[in-house]
Amino acid sequence: MPEAQLDPTKELSRMIAEKKYDEAFTSALHRSDVSIVSWLCSQVDLQGILSMKPCLLSQGLLLALFQQLACDINNETSRKLAWMTDVAVAIIPSDPTIAVHVVPIFRQVSQIVDHLQSMSTTSASESASIRVLKFVINSVLSGK
Repeated sequence: MPEAQLDPTKELSRMIAEKKYDEAFTSALHRSDVSIVSWLCSQVDLQGILSMKPCLLSQGLLLALFQQLACDINNETSRKLAWMTDVAVAIIPSDPTIAVHVVPIFRQVSQIVDHLQSMSTTSASESASIRVLKFVINSVLSGK
């Protein structure tokens, strides 16, 4: 057990192997370490998980994942924009477990993405990804 505490990827890898995705993401998010969350996203077929019916990740977890990925958007920007877009599409804003949190979190993420878009270091492909993500964010916000 002490080894797993030193290297959380070992325990997360075990959970992935057992297809305990919700448990793995919950554990990663509770660490408040975006590098661990990013590592986990890179280890799984996130689009595949999100497209399963029913989704294997809870709505609360998806919303927390969306928010946490935005907090470190300047690292692995292209990958995070893609993950955030996939996660945002999977979020059901009317879900009673998250409904009161959707607008504030989507607004917060929107501000982060707006700032990223205004930076001169943003590439053309990142700008295109930002536009897609902003479209998803705005559609959620306009529907609330």
